[in-house]
Amino acid sequence: MTIADTPLGTKEGSLLLDGLDIFTVPASGDDHPLTVYGLKQQTSDGAEPRPDDHVLLLLHGRTWSSVPVYHLLGGPKNAAKGVESRSLMEALNERNVTAYAMDFRGFGGTPKDATGTVEPNRCMEDVESVLRWLAARHKCSTPEKISLMGWSQGALVAQLAAQRRKPMFSRLILYGSIFDPMVRYPREPLYVKNREYVGDVDNTFDAAVEDFTIEGTIPPKAATNFAEAALLSDPIKAQWKHLYQFNNCDPGMVHVPTLVVVGDQDPYAPLHVQQELFANLGRGSDRTWSILSDADHAVHLLEGRSRFVNVVTSFIMNGKRIGKETVF
Repeated sequence: MTIADTPLGTKEGSLLLDGLDIFTVPASGDDHPLTVYGLKQQTSDGAEPRPDDHVLLLLHGRTWSSVPVYHLLGGPKNAAKGVESRSLMEALNERNVTAYAMDFRGFGGTPKDATGTVEPNRCMEDVESVLRWLAARHKCSTPEKISLMGWSQGALVAQLAAQRRKPMFSRLILYGSIFDPMVRYPREPLYVKNREYVGDVDNTFDAAVEDFTIEGTIPPKAATNFAEAALLSDPIKAQWKHLYQFNNCDPGMVHVPTLVVVGDQDPYAPLHVQQELFANLGRGSDRTWSILSDADHAVHLLEGRSRFVNVVTSFIMNGKRIGKETVF
C-alpha cells in the first residue's frame, strides 16, 4: 500500500500536494507505510539536507490530514495564480525552519492498517519512526536540531513522545492542546456479547469549518478552501480507538524545553486548563506559554497567523541548547 491507495492518490487529491515532496517511512514493528511530507528543494542543484538545519515535525489533530492543515493553498501553482498561501510549512521555511508533516494511519496519504483504526500509542510509535528517519536524513547524531509540534489531539501524541525516557527531539510545541487533567477516557468493556458496530462515517463541510469561530479572523473563501481540501483528504472519518491511552499524559514527565501556544478564545483549550498544563510541566527545562489574542483553535490559518509563526520560530531558534547527552 502507498499514498496511491488513499484519497490523496486520486487526481483531485493529488492537486493538494503541489510543492511537496512525498516520502514513505516504514513503521517500526510492522513496516506499515507512513507518508511524510516536506517542501520540495528550492535549490536547482538538488542539494541534500544539511546537518545544521532546524527541523520541525508537525502532527495533525483528531480529524484532518496534515496536508490541508499545514499546506493549505501552498505550492507554485497556487502562487502563479496569485492565490494567498496559508501553508504553515512554507511560512516556516521562509524563517529557515525545515518543516515536515506526517499523516497518522488512515489519514490523508497514509493507508489504514489491518485494524482499520488509529490509536494513541501506535501514533506515538509511528512518530518515533519518522523522527529516526529525519535524524538519518539530516545527519543528526543528537536530537539537538529536531523539534516536534502537535496540534489539538496531536499535541497529546506529541506529549506522549516527550514523556519517553530518551525523547528523539530537543524541543516540544504543544499547540492548542486538548489536555485536561479532569478528563479520563474510559476503557472498553471486556465481556460484552454484542459490540456496537461502527461503520464508515462521512466527514462533513460543517465539521471542517467548525474551528473558525471568531468573526473577521478568516475570510469565508479561505475557510471554504480549507473545508474542500479537508474533505478531499479525509472524506471518511478516521476511527480512533483506545483513547484511554491518553490518560498516560502527565505534564510532570515532560523534561524537554516546551512551548505551550494557544489562541485566547480556543473553545477546546480553555486558558484555565492550559494553565494546569503549563504549570505542571517537568522542572529543569525552559518553558514558554504564549497566548495569541483574537484567535481560536486554528491560529495558524487565521489572518494573524504571522504572529504564530514568529512565536514558533523564536522558540526553536533561540532556546537553550540541549540534547547533546542523547545519541541516536
